[in-house]
Amino acid sequence: MKKYVSLLLALAMALSLTACGGGNGGASGGGSSTPPAQSPANSGGAGGAATSGSQLPYYVSDPSTITGKVTVYTTMEETQQEVLVDLWSKYYPDCEIEIQADSVGTLATRIRGDEQCDADVVIGGMFAADGDTYHDILQPYTAACDAEQLYHDPAGYYTFYDVQVMCLIVNTALESQLGVTINGYNDLINDALNGKIILAAPDATSSGWRQVQTILAVMGDKFDDDKGWDYISKLMPLSFSTTSSKDVYNLVINGEYVAGLSYESTVAALINDGASDVKCVYMSEGNTAMAGGAAIVKDAPNLPAAKAMMDLLSSAEFQDARASVSAGRGSNGQCDLSLCGLPDDSTLGLVDLDFDYLASNKSAIMDKWNSMWADLH
Repeated sequence: MKKYVSLLLALAMALSLTACGGGNGGASGGGSSTPPAQSPANSGGAGGAATSGSQLPYYVSDPSTITGKVTVYTTMEETQQEVLVDLWSKYYPDCEIEIQADSVGTLATRIRGDEQCDADVVIGGMFAADGDTYHDILQPYTAACDAEQLYHDPAGYYTFYDVQVMCLIVNTALESQLGVTINGYNDLINDALNGKIILAAPDATSSGWRQVQTILAVMGDKFDDDKGWDYISKLMPLSFSTTSSKDVYNLVINGEYVAGLSYESTVAALINDGASDVKCVYMSEGNTAMAGGAAIVKDAPNLPAAKAMMDLLSSAEFQDARASVSAGRGSNGQCDLSLCGLPDDSTLGLVDLDFDYLASNKSAIMDKWNSMWADLH
């Protein structure tokens, strides 16, 4: 009887599901099903296509093989965690998901220092520019929807699900009062904005570090040249620095600052949730993109579930569900950006970043920023 009930449950779920992309008609115009025989999972070592005769999406493993408990270490905030739990439970009802949330640095330290650590996967806080920072605690894996991804980890460790682009959050009421128009970085160099710009310190926040990368990429003739740093030397005297990324958008929304340097996803989500008198400005000078993702922990206790988790994260279905609550830009080319009102990548003037250079020169760039800031303040 138990097997009969399980079969009915699997068939009922199958009738309501589509293949990777969920038929959303995303940026690649796709969303159609990919038959298991054509699945990247079959050639990429993924958890595998559904069992023969099943209509489950190809990135979903046979639910009967995913049991026990999967332990997730994550930097994701609660609404994104809820999306993940709901989707995981939908496909793998016999596998409990346990979540432990913290910063990626704390989570990595815990994994390195605890011989009894039961983490199967780390989700979030791992980026394309990290190089081999976390390779000692991870194992490589190629996820099921890898062929649909717009970003890939050359080393094969990370499964990307998020793409960070940068923006300015602008208080439109104050902008109007001051008689200024802010469309990009150059517009911030204005005496009328002295003391009315807020940015996050790059040595204390990921958003601050990403903003420095972007400024150096789009405001110079080449990355990290004197022209880019000359712009920074003009921006610093006009700006207030905080050690909290949240301060940037919260204080602009509250009207304490006219403009803040922030992440697209956070600002777009706040606007979607009803934040008034603010707008998300994509810098006219250009932008940069940084893929972020997840990975399987080395010697994961529940390896089949860990692989199934990576496969799910790589799908447009998960990334679209996440976008609907967080405005996060997905890395899967079949994602539907209209779900959260994000512009297409092609409209952002994206400039490529040299991740090897960033990994090798991060300390030098931070030191230069801090030295310049100290000289001014």
